[in-house]
Amino acid sequence: MALNGQLHDFNLAEILQLIATQQKSGFLVLEGHREMVFVFDRGVLISTRDRRSEAPDPLEQFLRNYGFFTEAQWAHVGYIRQNSSLDLAEILISEELLSREDLNVVLQNVAREMAHKGMKMRRGRYNFTATKDSPPGVRWRIAMDVQGLLMEAARRVDEEGELARLLPSQDVTFRQGPTPPPADALSPAGRRIIKLALGGRPLGRIIRLARIDSFTTREMLKNFLEAGWLEAVLPEQDGDAESNQRNRRRRKLPLLTLRHPLLSVVAAIAVLGLGVFRWTPLSAGEMAQIGLAAPAPANADTAPTAVAVSWLDANQQACRLLRLRQLRAEVNDAATYYQQIHGNYPETIDSLVKAGLLARENWRLAERLGWRYDRLESGLAYRLVF
Repeated sequence: MALNGQLHDFNLAEILQLIATQQKSGFLVLEGHREMVFVFDRGVLISTRDRRSEAPDPLEQFLRNYGFFTEAQWAHVGYIRQNSSLDLAEILISEELLSREDLNVVLQNVAREMAHKGMKMRRGRYNFTATKDSPPGVRWRIAMDVQGLLMEAARRVDEEGELARLLPSQDVTFRQGPTPPPADALSPAGRRIIKLALGGRPLGRIIRLARIDSFTTREMLKNFLEAGWLEAVLPEQDGDAESNQRNRRRRKLPLLTLRHPLLSVVAAIAVLGLGVFRWTPLSAGEMAQIGLAAPAPANADTAPTAVAVSWLDANQQACRLLRLRQLRAEVNDAATYYQQIHGNYPETIDSLVKAGLLARENWRLAERLGWRYDRLESGLAYRLVF
C-alpha cells in the first residue's frame, strides 16, 4: 500500500488510524517545516528514527533539548561515534548513561511529542511506504499502541491552550505556595521540577533542564499550581511592583529636597561624582550606549585605537561577560521554546518578540552588539552569529 498526499486533506490522526486498523507495516514520513518519521510493524509503532533520513536524530534532539547530559558527556558520546559503528542508543546503554528501561521511556516520550506536533501540522505532505515484512534498519525497537498514542496526542492538543493561559511566557518564575507537597506525593521527575522551580529559574530554563518533554513539564507545573504547592510570578507582576516602588520613591524625593535643600545638593554632587568615576571607562567605547563596552587591548597605551575602546577593570569585564552570557541564553531559550511549540525555529527574531518569548529591548541590544540570527535547514536549526 502506497499512501501520499497533503496534510490539510488527510491529517495525521486519520493516517495513523488507517495504518493501525489495517495493521500495516512500513514508513510514514511527514514533510513540513521539519521531517518526521514513524515506523510501523503490523499496525504497531516501533520507532521514530530512520537511518535513511537526513533529518536530525529525534532521540538526540530530545536528549539535548531537555538537559539529559552535560557537554562533557556529549563530547564522550561523539568520540565513541567517530571511532565505532555503534548507534546512539547502543552508546547510551554501553556507557551506562541510560538504563534499558529509561531508554525505552525516553523513546516513547519522543514518539508522544512527535505525534503531538504532527497532530498540529496543517501544511506539508505525508508519504507512507509499505513493507511486506517488518521494516528493516530499525534502531532500538519500541512497541506503542497507535490508538493510545492518538488519544494522548489529542489530549495534549486540547489542553495546550489552558497551559498557554496559565503559563503565558517562558519568563514566568515560581515561588513556594501556601501548601507544601506531601513527602510521598512527588515522583522523581516531580521532585526535580519542584527543585528547579523553587531555585528561581524561569519556565524556559526549567523546561531545558527537566529531562522530560515540554508539555509534561508544563502540565506538572500546572498541577503544582492548582494544588497550592507553587505560585506563579508573571513578569508583568514584577514590573508593576517595581513601578509602584519607583513611584513611591519619587513621591518621597521632593519632600526630602524641600526639607533639606543643602543636603540634597551635596548628595546629588556626590552621586554624580561617583557615577563619573565608576562609569567614565564605559563612555569611551562604541558600545557605551548599551553598557556593554569592549575591553581595552593589552597594548592600549600605545595602540592608535586606544581612545576608541573602553578601559574596563576586572569587575567591569566580569559584569560585561556575565551580561553577554545572559543575553545569549535568553535568545537561545526563546528560540528553543518557539521550536518546541511550533515544530520549527522562527524565520526572524521578530516572531519571538511578537510571541512574547523575547523582550524587544533585549534583541535591540543584541542588534546593536552586531549579533545576527540566521534560520537554517528550513527551520530545523538556527545560528546566532556574534
